[in-house]
Amino acid sequence: MKTKQTTLLSLPLLMALCLPAAHAEESIKEACKQDAKTLCQGIQPGGGRIAACLKQHKDEVSAECKDAVKEQRGEHRRRPGRKASDAS
Repeated sequence: MKTKQTTLLSLPLLMALCLPAAHAEESIKEACKQDAKTLCQGIQPGGGRIAACLKQHKDEVSAECKDAVKEQRGEHRRRPGRKASDAS
């Protein structure tokens, strides 16, 4: 019975940890949708193939797509010890 209670109590925590990652993934998909259609035409979705294609074309993807990926990676935050003018 105690295991059941522990499982029920940990489920909301697990969901809370997973939801931000799922949201970030969806925002990247939305931001990069047009780039995927344009740059990765003919690539079968699944297995990370579209992500790999976009990575190969990283210099050609839109600013919106790049920003979504940077935000998901946390690159938009300043690192400790860096000046605001140093952040890119």
